[in-house]
Amino acid sequence: MVRNLLMHAVFFAAILSAGGAQAMDSIALRKSVEHFMAGYADKLLSRLGRNGRVEYTVAALDTRVTLPDCPAPLVFEPRDQGQLSTRINLQVSCTRGNVWSVYVPVDLNIYQPVIIAVRPLMRGQDITAADLQLSEANTSRLTGQFLTDLSSAIGMSVKRPIAQGSAVFMEQLEAPLMIRRGEVVTISAESGVVAVKMQGVALTDGRRGERIRIKNKGSSKIVEGQVVGPGLATVRM
Repeated sequence: MVRNLLMHAVFFAAILSAGGAQAMDSIALRKSVEHFMAGYADKLLSRLGRNGRVEYTVAALDTRVTLPDCPAPLVFEPRDQGQLSTRINLQVSCTRGNVWSVYVPVDLNIYQPVIIAVRPLMRGQDITAADLQLSEANTSRLTGQFLTDLSSAIGMSVKRPIAQGSAVFMEQLEAPLMIRRGEVVTISAESGVVAVKMQGVALTDGRRGERIRIKNKGSSKIVEGQVVGPGLATVRM
């Protein structure tokens, strides 16, 4: 699509050049784009915070491109929908005189500190601070919800194995088990302002917020309780 737009611009320029308009070639167009991107990269950084950085590369342009010189400053419009991605299509337009518009692809490399596993992490393992570190990575090449805050991962449980040196993603983690099957738990039965505590045996594993089946040790009645802490579940009466 970009090539077709550029070729249309070539033919358009060829028609206008008969009138003696000064031409802009691919080298001048590239320099204009690079000048704009130097400032636009700073705007992208504002989305990343002070620890991020952006590198950009203007894609190769057709050397046959010749556009009429523009009597007004060129207008640059990044077509990135406000999203950070590996490529943006930059619309470059002349809005006065010999009006024209072309799209120039710009490749982005976005670097941020992300959480990296310093050792292999196995399924079911609870993560500690010693398992992780922050390291700069090209996040434009990462797919998934990568993590940038150590506190968001420490204390979580590994849902899928994570290789040493790999970035850690939210979908690889889950809340740690707070109650295990067969474990004796405290049941807090609540009704309005009244709460009664009793002992029970967990029939299933449970994480914070999950509902599990519990057998009351006194009555042998099976109830469903919500996990609220290690060895503790609440039951609404």
